[in-house]
Amino acid sequence: MTATVFLPPIRATVRAVIFNQSKLLVQVKRHPGKPDFLTLPGGAQEMGETMPQSIARECFEEIGAKVIVGPLLHMAEVYKPKQGGLRHQIEALFSCEVPTGYTPRLGPKPDRSQIDTIWADPVEQASLFRPSFASYLIDPDAPFYLGCFHG
Repeated sequence: MTATVFLPPIRATVRAVIFNQSKLLVQVKRHPGKPDFLTLPGGAQEMGETMPQSIARECFEEIGAKVIVGPLLHMAEVYKPKQGGLRHQIEALFSCEVPTGYTPRLGPKPDRSQIDTIWADPVEQASLFRPSFASYLIDPDAPFYLGCFHG
């Protein structure tokens, strides 16, 4: 049996859940030799930042929007494969709003693998989401703690 190697430290991460009617604002990401996938905007919380400050900064950098940060919707744990092991992330998913008339675009500092920002259907495109949060985000009875995900 092979032991799982976890890379220190556990990473605090924030994600923006932004709906426009039934569509969800997502990043399209690409890794060489793999199919494109969708993620929620957001990323690592920096030292000294509150979670709302972090999500506001991340959204500006990645999707070019000054978001209004709303309530914390869900928490989840994610194990992301990285060179040398798995990164353990604690993900906080916040309800956010973009300004009226916002058009999806790349922000001034998109993620390295981010190729686009789009409105996606969380039902029809659920299989493209990494981690697979999509079904929980449209379920009004979804638990606060979503559990542990891989990806």
